[in-house]
Amino acid sequence: MSDFLSKLKGIFIVQAPADGNASEATSTKTDVTVKTAVPTTKIEVELSKGKVSDKFYEILFGAMETNNQLGFDYLEYKKSLQTLSKMPMDEATRYSSAYAAAQAMGVSSQTLNDSAQFYLNVLKTEDSKFQESVNVQRQKQIGSKEKAIIDLDATIKAKGEQIAKLTQEIAAHQEDMGKMKAEISEAVVKIETTLNDFHATYSDLINQIGQDIENMKKYLK
Repeated sequence: MSDFLSKLKGIFIVQAPADGNASEATSTKTDVTVKTAVPTTKIEVELSKGKVSDKFYEILFGAMETNNQLGFDYLEYKKSLQTLSKMPMDEATRYSSAYAAAQAMGVSSQTLNDSAQFYLNVLKTEDSKFQESVNVQRQKQIGSKEKAIIDLDATIKAKGEQIAKLTQEIAAHQEDMGKMKAEISEAVVKIETTLNDFHATYSDLINQIGQDIENMKKYLK
């Protein structure tokens, strides 16, 4: 990190006191959890409210450094305010005192306002770039998977319908099989009864003929 970037970072970040207690400027880092849902896939996730990040400060400060204007501008004015904040004076006095230093260098309040707006525009540009990058990542890491989930859901529904259809077909087949078993049982009884009746009749007739043969041998001499 360049010396300028390091100093620039110091202008905006209020360091925590030595005892570790957070100042008012850092109290916004407290996490607040909220629930949000991805509407397409109904996936519920828990997100924390955004908090100040040194990593992103460096990125934004880098953009401001790259676009730093020559001479005494808003950044130098901000640095003066930061220095005066260590002195026992109220806010109005600090701003007036820092402005007096700026005036001594030929800088007007309009120049400071224009300069501050310039840096706001620089940061807005960085915000747009970052949002574009996030949208790319959303599409890459979320959008494609959401599409895959929708496709899988459709596949599951289609297969579920196939399973339901196959289940109905299996039930119909089982019913047919039951009917066939009943018909087989009925046929077996009928066939075996017929066969047994035939054998009974056959045996009776054979016995009669055999008896006639015996009687003929006995009586016909």
